[in-house]
Amino acid sequence: MSRDLSAVLSPDAPEQERNWWVHLILIVVCVIAMLPVVWMVMTAFMPRDVARAVPPQWVFTPTLDAFRVLIVDKGMLGFLKNSLIVSVSSTVLSVTLGMFCAYALARFDFAGKDDVSFWILTNRMMPAVAVILPMFLIFKTLDLLDTYLGLITLYTAMQLPFVVWMLKGYFEDVPRQLEEIALVDGDTWFGAFRRVVLPMMAPAITATAIFVLILSWNEYAFALFLSGSSTKTLPPAVVTFAVNAEVSWDVLGAACLIITAPIMVFVIAVQKQFIRGLSMGMVR
Repeated sequence: MSRDLSAVLSPDAPEQERNWWVHLILIVVCVIAMLPVVWMVMTAFMPRDVARAVPPQWVFTPTLDAFRVLIVDKGMLGFLKNSLIVSVSSTVLSVTLGMFCAYALARFDFAGKDDVSFWILTNRMMPAVAVILPMFLIFKTLDLLDTYLGLITLYTAMQLPFVVWMLKGYFEDVPRQLEEIALVDGDTWFGAFRRVVLPMMAPAITATAIFVLILSWNEYAFALFLSGSSTKTLPPAVVTFAVNAEVSWDVLGAACLIITAPIMVFVIAVQKQFIRGLSMGMVR
């Protein structure tokens, strides 16, 4: 027994034999992390009496009653549409505007550059609870309450600092010589940016867009106070399903599944670009 253990732990042992315990720990951690997700999916397809059962029942006949309640009685598709409009629009705007700002900070030298960078970062540090009341008064004065324009503008402003600081580091990793070669060939700064830098930055922009989309999709505080019956998004809408005296766990599980499914599908669809974007700055 001791000889076998020493053989596994010795430097000359095969790598798979030495690292079996690492893989075991990773498997256990992944299983524990996925248990809430598995239970959420199961609850979404449980009959109501099974969802309320104590202790929990793992064997049941799946049903779509909870989804029927959400779509027919709760108007869930309307909330889903609002979330898609606000999140996708704010993601496109914030990534587009932040991309140009990050490029300027990474490539050009101007007076107060460090101060501008720090000011952008401090905007991201500001907690939402500190500005909810002022934003509510501003929105009320400008007649932007319960409007797509108001939510999209606010979400874009919220995510811009994150986009700038994410992409600024990626732009700094792109060699300047590539743009200088394009300039020598007669191209403009914008042409060099569009034809040389932008294609190289596609993975990084994709990774940033995924993070921004997730943040916008899950935003709760501002959506709760600044949206209404016409523009209410999924997070504040789902909370209303759990504030009654008796919680419908099957309906709540189905609602959570509807919230998480679009993001999961999107991330899976672009996972290669996402992984490439995250690893861009790791190798110089």
